[in-house]
Amino acid sequence: MRRTLAGLLFGVAYVCASLAIGGWLLQRTAFNPDRTSSTAKAVLDDPQIRAQIVDLIANSAAPSVPGATPEQLRTVINGYLSSPQTASAMANEMSKILHDAHAHLIGEQKAPVVITGAEMRNIVRNDAVANLADVPLDVPEVSVLNITRHVLKWLVPIAAIAALVLGLLGLTTHPDRPALLRSLGFGMLLLAVLITLVGYVVPRFAVSAINKSPWARVPAKLADDALPLILALDFVFIGGGVALLLGSGLVRRRRRWSSPVSTYRYREERNWS
Repeated sequence: MRRTLAGLLFGVAYVCASLAIGGWLLQRTAFNPDRTSSTAKAVLDDPQIRAQIVDLIANSAAPSVPGATPEQLRTVINGYLSSPQTASAMANEMSKILHDAHAHLIGEQKAPVVITGAEMRNIVRNDAVANLADVPLDVPEVSVLNITRHVLKWLVPIAAIAALVLGLLGLTTHPDRPALLRSLGFGMLLLAVLITLVGYVVPRFAVSAINKSPWARVPAKLADDALPLILALDFVFIGGGVALLLGSGLVRRRRRWSSPVSTYRYREERNWS
């Protein structure tokens, strides 16, 4: 009975831990516009996002630049974004635009996304467009992401506390040490799988499946950027799980060898001899 109760407690604790860690990773990827601005160069590698921003700036700025056409400005801006000497600087100039677009996508910013005349001046590198009126950038607000963002704010801390409490209760309830180690080992392996699913697969593939806008692919870019951290966590949990499974086998073997031989069995073997 105690072993069954401990197993149930551990099972719920593993689910809560995966929700806490996976939700925290989601907050760093799908729901963190600050990371979008810090990884602007990677986000601008998406051809549709890049084309939408460049086309809007070129079409809006061209009438104010003497002798320039939208096609010429588009070529100039894309050249800045592609050149190793200017790509980082241009990504930095567009970082606020990308931040606001991501914030609007997840419902954190209700105001429409705009590109100001000052931003266009720094991107086009021509003072003639500095005083242009703000131009709106077409970015949808995805209600599912907005709801999920609000849910994660309270789900992550509650799940973390529940995982800690239930895990401690399971530790104190379980009567068999080798079985306890084996249960913890399998649990850590399960955590590695769940963290990968929630922390990487969901922002990498599920968000863009919900909405077909190019901006819905921003979380996928951030998930790729966070992949080294996720792999590091997987390595820790898989290594810990394997170590616990090996440890449970050693404890069981040592207990078997240290157990006294039954005198009844010894007497029976003597009679046969």
